[in-house]
Amino acid sequence: MKKTLLKTTSVALAFTGVLATTAPVYANDNVIATVGEEQITQDEFYQAMKNLSGEITLRTMILEQVLMQNVDDVEASRKAADDAVAQQIEEAGGEETFQQLLDYQQLGSIEKYTYQLFINNMFQEVIEKGIDKSDEAIQDFYENGYEPTMEAQHILTETEEEANAALERVKGGEEFDAVAKEVSKDSTAENGGLLTPFVSGQMVAEFEEAVKATANGEITQEPVKSQYGYHVIKVINNGEKKPLEEVREEVEQQYVNSKLADAQFSYSIIGDLIEQTGVEINDEDLKGAVNDLLEIAKMPESVESPADTSGEDESASEEAPAEEAPAEDASAEEVAEEAAKESAE
Repeated sequence: MKKTLLKTTSVALAFTGVLATTAPVYANDNVIATVGEEQITQDEFYQAMKNLSGEITLRTMILEQVLMQNVDDVEASRKAADDAVAQQIEEAGGEETFQQLLDYQQLGSIEKYTYQLFINNMFQEVIEKGIDKSDEAIQDFYENGYEPTMEAQHILTETEEEANAALERVKGGEEFDAVAKEVSKDSTAENGGLLTPFVSGQMVAEFEEAVKATANGEITQEPVKSQYGYHVIKVINNGEKKPLEEVREEVEQQYVNSKLADAQFSYSIIGDLIEQTGVEINDEDLKGAVNDLLEIAKMPESVESPADTSGEDESASEEAPAEEAPAEDASAEEVAEEAAKESAE
């Protein structure tokens, strides 16, 4: 199962667990527990709960309502989450196996996980709505942030002799895919050596340089040595920067991903929505529940660096040519996940 399927991301925490334990408790003198000769009233219980997690719980509930009031179709977001989980269950081999995977990741029940995906769907929708997608913004990103993607197949061997033998077979007319499946030591062998599209900096330098130096559709004339072994590379796309009109869709997607990877931008959008929707907190003790988000919304947008948008080759083994990806700024999903951790605490 892909990592992204089990990485829980929700703006407003683990809602199903939080909301199930925070039903309204009315402040009165009704006794809800007796310990020896001492009594615990609803008023005492409410005050203790408020002191322990009042702001976090209220923040959770506010964020949920703000999201629901600012998406186009709440039920469509809910259905998308249901459909995604149904597909994941099928890929995992059934509910029992899928629940075991959730348990391993400490993600709770299938129902809770589904609800978290629903919240994340709404979160991503409202963030994307706040992204400036004007021609000027796209042009600026194309000139200053866009990284052309590269695509390639490779055959990875342990020795130079093995790589040369594979290269000769391909030059002799054998299909690259077939040779890769038979010879390559990399986990991509079953896919004919096909790697996930990548951008500059995601592969070890020797591999990337060889791809850039080879024409599209061509094969490296000699094996390329890296720390993983010897590569025979077939270049599909060498990453040459094409005119904007030819790659506009790719540029726009990379631009949107770069904005979603900007934590301050995501927080700012949520803060703006809280202010626009209108939130009035009457309890003086809980007034600060969303103050940090309102403050971030007032801050100028930070200057961003280009974000990694193509993702890793998730099927790659330790022998794959990809470098360990550098840590990025928190993404929109990670922002949501951090909120979930706060609520759990």
